Amino acid sequence: MAIKMVPDVGAPLAVVGVDLLAESFLPNQAEYADYVMTAGGYLAAWMGWGGDFIKMFGPCSLPLTARKIYDRVKGTAPVTGRLAFKRSGVSRYPAPATKTPFEGARLV
Repeated sequence: MAIKMVPDVGAPLAVVGVDLLAESFLPNQAEYADYVMTAGGYLAAWMGWGGDFIKMFGPCSLPLTARKIYDRVKGTAPVTGRLAFKRSGVSRYPAPATKTPFEGARLV
């Protein structure tokens, strides 16, 4: 059985490209792009939509999706802007104010 260049080589490259573009331009939503590619690929295969290229998106993006789900369950998911800011108990006040640079300088 021969390797089909478009579905067997092009689909994994397209999945990697979509993942890298999503990480670059939409870092907070990049995880959802992996979920959409996996669900869309398997849905297309199940419903008989698209050709082999579209159907290969599911198996090619499944490792990315499995890794993201594993990281979510384990608790090592990347920190995003959705998390609340936690204040630390350390504060520099009521420390004395420091002089700003060039505070005593005069123009002559």
